[in-house]
Amino acid sequence: MGVNPKQQSGFTLVEVLVTMAIFAVIGIASYQVLSQMVSTEQQSSERREALEQLQFSQLLMQQDIRQIVAKPTRPNDTEVTHQYVSNDVGYFDSEPGVLAFVRSGFDNPGDVLPRAELQPVIYRVMNGQLQRVSYSFVNDRSNEPTIQTLLDDVTDLSFRFYRGAGQSDGNRGFEQGWNAEWRTEGDLPKAIEVTLQTEKYGEIKRVFLVAGEGSAGRQSAGESNAD
Repeated sequence: MGVNPKQQSGFTLVEVLVTMAIFAVIGIASYQVLSQMVSTEQQSSERREALEQLQFSQLLMQQDIRQIVAKPTRPNDTEVTHQYVSNDVGYFDSEPGVLAFVRSGFDNPGDVLPRAELQPVIYRVMNGQLQRVSYSFVNDRSNEPTIQTLLDDVTDLSFRFYRGAGQSDGNRGFEQGWNAEWRTEGDLPKAIEVTLQTEKYGEIKRVFLVAGEGSAGRQSAGESNAD
């Protein structure tokens, strides 16, 4: 008994081509969705890392500034100065701005290392990077410094210093109590305003309090040569 050709199972060439086209469209759509998800996740990860980097730099700067101490230094390796905070680019290599000081709290467990718990710190911008430069000893620059890159794409760095009401650069139009430079000796500012200009975030402005603000008695020549 013969088999009716209409009852035979199978696909025609047209049906196979249509099916392949449908799977191809589904595959392309799935790839585009997956690619978009991967790209979005990568962008989110990069932005998250950049934000964490920014937050870390601000936290580190806050901790350093809060622990500024009145310590005589030798910024030009010769004369001792009692100017405890400096933003003079003539002393330190930096592109748009610089801040230099000595901070306390430099870990030295059990006083094992031959140094005090004081650390000279410099914030500067080099090649578009915000850098934290630190030394192991206050008045000894013979060793190579530790350079830590905190932020990229920094276009400007500037500082202002708060001394007190009525003690500002009034002729420059600044708010009462704020000064663009710190050139006095024997004391510390009460607060430091840090302004960063970055390509990613634009202008970032923070004010950090100085815990050791106020006058500090000058140390003798013997004390100033320590560290």
